[in-house]
Amino acid sequence: MKSAVLIVSPHTKVRLKTTPTEGVESRISYLARIFVKNSREFLIIEPSDLKDHEKNHNRVYFYAFDFIKIKNMRLGSYFLSLNPFYHYALFKSLKKYRPSVILISQPWGVFSTYLIVKKIFRLNSRIIQDSHNVESEYAKIIIKDSNIPKVIKLFYLITIGFIEKLSLSYVDCIIAISHKNKKTFIEKYRAIPEKIIVIPPMIRVKDSLEGHGKLKKDKHQVWAVFHGIYRTLQNREAINIIKNKLAREFKKYKNFQFIIFGKGVPKMKNDALISLGFVKNVHSVLRECDIAVVPLISGEGVKLKVLDYMAVGLPIVTTKKGAEGLELVNNKHAIVVHEVNGEFVRAIKYLIENPKIRKKLGHNARKLAEKKYRLNKFMGLNHLLG
Repeated sequence: MKSAVLIVSPHTKVRLKTTPTEGVESRISYLARIFVKNSREFLIIEPSDLKDHEKNHNRVYFYAFDFIKIKNMRLGSYFLSLNPFYHYALFKSLKKYRPSVILISQPWGVFSTYLIVKKIFRLNSRIIQDSHNVESEYAKIIIKDSNIPKVIKLFYLITIGFIEKLSLSYVDCIIAISHKNKKTFIEKYRAIPEKIIVIPPMIRVKDSLEGHGKLKKDKHQVWAVFHGIYRTLQNREAINIIKNKLAREFKKYKNFQFIIFGKGVPKMKNDALISLGFVKNVHSVLRECDIAVVPLISGEGVKLKVLDYMAVGLPIVTTKKGAEGLELVNNKHAIVVHEVNGEFVRAIKYLIENPKIRKKLGHNARKLAEKKYRLNKFMGLNHLLG
């Protein structure tokens, strides 16, 4: 018999029908689709400022104090365990649904959810936490971000380890995005290995290949693309590398341009670079591009943008950091370089000048996405529902 499922997403929209536009949103949305398909009924709890056209009777909203941010996260999401508006939404949901399974995105609020579900309502619900990455490891990147006030960074560093450890102690199951992350949870927090299962990043390959874009006016132009949320340090670093180093290097190629886009990315345009700002349909833009360039020099966990490139069949030039956690074989699925250096530049030039190699690498990357990361492959994970 199918279970009733409650999905808690403290700081990002759960998209069941539309295409996700960023990494964390993509992760929880695709996991939610698996849980929803295998459930009798479902309910989603998410912040009230994320209401949009996708709202329906299966959603409950809570106020997340979105005017104050910690690590670009709403105050009431980071402190979900102390948020009375979340507690009210949870109480209301539990009275109505009595879920067999509760899926929570990341560690925020796991402890109070456990207390309310297990101690107050005395339900035997299976609490599952999805970890997009190891948050305490990601904190090492946060401290380098000059855009975040020092007091916020210090506070985050002090609290995140405690929040993450508490979460791992009280959940029934932890979903890790990679075997590397699972190993870190075990070594750093002494998490019980049997409680951790690895579900790699997922993508809907069919959706990625459908439709046609209208941006490129000249079919002879070669476009190299990078996309990501501008507020994160690793994406800003990569965009600055493209803007200040790579774009200058490739000015002599008259039919070549870098295309960058993403939430918060400032619009700009010069001979070798165009910024589109926020793009609603990510894959429609990617389908018009010819090469994916991923000059990431920092970051934690699997870079889901690379999976987007694989799904649409783009040949990829990436650093080892960008390829982390994905089964990319150098010169078969992508060109993987240790860092952004002369070899990285030569790899881009090689793909510009060799369209047949571009086609071969892109084909192999898409086949890998279909084989290893296609969403439908994971739709039968009934054991997660306990």
